Amino acid sequence: MRRGLSIGAMLAALALAACSGSGGEQSTDTPTTTTEPTTTSSTSGTSTTTTADPGTSPEDQATSAYLRFWDVRLEANGDPPDPDHPDFATVATGEQLDNVIAETRDRLEQGLALRSPEPSVASHEVRVVRIDASTAELQDCFVNDGIVFRTSTGEIVDDSVVTRSVAAVMESVDGEWKLARATVIQQWEGVAGCAAASP
Repeated sequence: MRRGLSIGAMLAALALAACSGSGGEQSTDTPTTTTEPTTTSSTSGTSTTTTADPGTSPEDQATSAYLRFWDVRLEANGDPPDPDHPDFATVATGEQLDNVIAETRDRLEQGLALRSPEPSVASHEVRVVRIDASTAELQDCFVNDGIVFRTSTGEIVDDSVVTRSVAAVMESVDGEWKLARATVIQQWEGVAGCAAASP
C-alpha cells in the first residue's frame, strides 16, 4: 500500500495508541440511549459544516462537531501547516487535541502539507451509536483522498485513496461537543469496504 507518510500521520491524528476500538466504556450517572437512525453524510475537504443549532438534537450536534473536526484539521494542515491553529481547541480535547497538534507540527517540520484533490471523492457516513449528556460514540465510514505534498516543490508525496471504519468518542466540554478519541477499526484501499456497502 502506498499510503506512506499520510497513513502514519493519520494514525497519529486518530490516537490509536492503546485504544481497544470499542469507543470507550464510560459509566455516567445519566441514562444512556442507544440510537440507530441518526446517520449523516458529508463530503470532506469541500465540506461547509457549521456548529449545530441549539434547537437540533444532541445526536445532530455531536455529529456536526465531529465533522467540523475534520474541516479544521484539513484547514490547519494546508500550506503552510499551522500547529497553533486557534480552532483546534474548539473541536478536540484530551489526547485527540494533543495528537492533531503533533501531527500538524510534524508536517510543518517535514515541509509537507495537505490538500483536497479536485474533484474529491472524500466522504463521511456517520452514525450515532450511543449518546448521553457527556459522551457520544460515533461510527464513521470515512473515505480519505487527501493529497500530501511538499510545500517547497509541490511534489506529491501521497495521493492514494483509503476507506476507514472509524469509531469516535465525542465529549461534551462546557456544553460543546469535542472529539476526544478516534480509532481506525478497519481499512481498505480505494473507495471500498464500508463505503462500497453504503446505499
